[in-house]
Amino acid sequence: MPVFFPHSIPRSYRASLLLASALVLFALGGCDRGKPKAEPPTPVEVTVYEAKATTAPLAVDGIGHVYALTTINVRSQVSGVLKETYFSEGDLVQKGQPLLLIDPDSYKAALDEAVSTLARDRAIAAQAKRDWLRYKDLVAQAVISQEDYEQKRTAYQQDLEQVRVDEASVAKAKVNLGYCYINAPCTGVVGLQQYKTGNLIKSEDYIIVTINQIEPINVQFAVAEKYLPDIRAYAGKGALAVEARYPGHPEKASKGKLTVINNTVDVNSGTITLQGEFPNTDRFLWPGQFVDASVILADTADTILVPSSAVAETQDGSSVFIAKPDNTVEVRSITPGRKIGAETVVEKGVSPGDKVITSAQIKLFPGVPVKIVDAQAYKEGPVSPAAVAGKDKSALSPGSQDQGK
Repeated sequence: MPVFFPHSIPRSYRASLLLASALVLFALGGCDRGKPKAEPPTPVEVTVYEAKATTAPLAVDGIGHVYALTTINVRSQVSGVLKETYFSEGDLVQKGQPLLLIDPDSYKAALDEAVSTLARDRAIAAQAKRDWLRYKDLVAQAVISQEDYEQKRTAYQQDLEQVRVDEASVAKAKVNLGYCYINAPCTGVVGLQQYKTGNLIKSEDYIIVTINQIEPINVQFAVAEKYLPDIRAYAGKGALAVEARYPGHPEKASKGKLTVINNTVDVNSGTITLQGEFPNTDRFLWPGQFVDASVILADTADTILVPSSAVAETQDGSSVFIAKPDNTVEVRSITPGRKIGAETVVEKGVSPGDKVITSAQIKLFPGVPVKIVDAQAYKEGPVSPAAVAGKDKSALSPGSQDQGK
């Protein structure tokens, strides 16, 4: 670039100025060459989920509670002292297994008394029968009057009826004695024992313990009434599957079948109650428990599922972070559908093969470089080069070699 000076400036002075300007430009150029260049940003370590088309259930979700298939309050049918307890609270008992013993001594005595009374009255009735038969022959021979004969016949009939009363008393005494031995009426889990051994139990007044049958078990849950036509239509084609999960723990589900569609819609809540029966052999469900439940209407093919934790909700809608082939980030808007356990159906916005980022979303923005790692490496976190160098140095040090010998 040429430099012009006014004619008033002497030639010698112009040469000095030119030399000074050249030195300044050279110094500035040297400063530019010595300035360090900015390093590229460090890639963010992320984990990804590769989207794929799969078959997913078409389900209707609801909330409900678990109910025991059978709940029995165990009471004593006779009064007496609770003498023995043959179970521990919380045990799983089998049908017919001994549970409790009411002191049977008084009832054994009552049975012995009834048996003795029966034997006595049978003997009396037998004698009355012989008298009646003898008088029957005598009246035919006109040896005795008809009135005497009628008295003997009536006496025999009275003694015979007394025997029948005694037989009923013996049967009742046996039943009462049997009531002293309380067995499990069903297979189930016993709860807390309300009256312990040694207490005086009154007949039918006290609930000693409660047994809940939990294998199988029922779940009742409510769904919006707008789904009722679809549920009835699919249920008409065959048995529908149901699933139950703990709230906040969608990774594990118990599976059963739909058994009841209630006959009335709740006009206050606009819901219909459904009931499912679950084998519950693993005792995953417990009576009274609050659960999230779903009835599976059908299976839909070519469905895109992504982890629900990967879906970001903003005021502009739902979106996910995608790891592009060049290992940079793309923010993509999606149309989410129903949730299935810990996953969400993506109706629009994600294609099979897309790598949806499932971690470190707070560090991401469009175009930022990423490094894809597996879940274990992400959990352990990045290791600094200095730490690696230090580890290698300690491994090669003489002291460590001596220790290894």
